Amino acid sequence: MQTLVIQFTPSNNYQANLDKLINIINSTDAKLIVAPEVIITDFDYKNWLKANAFADIIKNELLKITDKIIILTMIEDNKNVAYVFYNQKVVYKREKIKLFGYEKKYFEAGEIAPEIFEIDGVKFAILICFEIRFIEYWQKIKGIDIVIVPAMWGIERKKHLITLSNALALSLQSFVVVADGLAKASGIISPWQDESRNENNNILADIDLTFIQKIRKRLPLE
Repeated sequence: MQTLVIQFTPSNNYQANLDKLINIINSTDAKLIVAPEVIITDFDYKNWLKANAFADIIKNELLKITDKIIILTMIEDNKNVAYVFYNQKVVYKREKIKLFGYEKKYFEAGEIAPEIFEIDGVKFAILICFEIRFIEYWQKIKGIDIVIVPAMWGIERKKHLITLSNALALSLQSFVVVADGLAKASGIISPWQDESRNENNNILADIDLTFIQKIRKRLPLE
């Protein structure tokens, strides 16, 4: 599965950010496309109502796209919501349950913990930024094929995100796809710790789903 991690820091112009995202999506042959947390609006607390309202515009544009799995989060109804778009449908959504720092002043926490969902037989789960620190979620999604981590991680904790994402791939023997728009700790990590990383540009790599079973057979953990 060819995978693209989009990596840019959003400006204060929502429409320009959305246009940039759509242009990247339309210009790639990748099947799976992952963007950083709240990539369109950023955490724009000064324009909170505007950021919430822009969610409908984002959804309307992404629902026009076919044949690509698009994963990102957006501010909606005072929550940080992860959306998965595929073939002009929302095939999965979940609200961020673990809020960090200043988020607690503005966001409402979700109620559904990270869980496994399937697209065309591939098992996915989403850990939104800070949620990757909670080991109980790792246990909950054992058997997963691909873990998606949309993030806006603090620059001073960049090494933490890299370490956690690598450990998650090793622990679950799964692929981990991190899209981080702030610390630039994005990466596509295999169950055997092969890493595709780039601090300055988008990341494009192939995810070989057959490799997961080879690794689990070679190194069984049960």
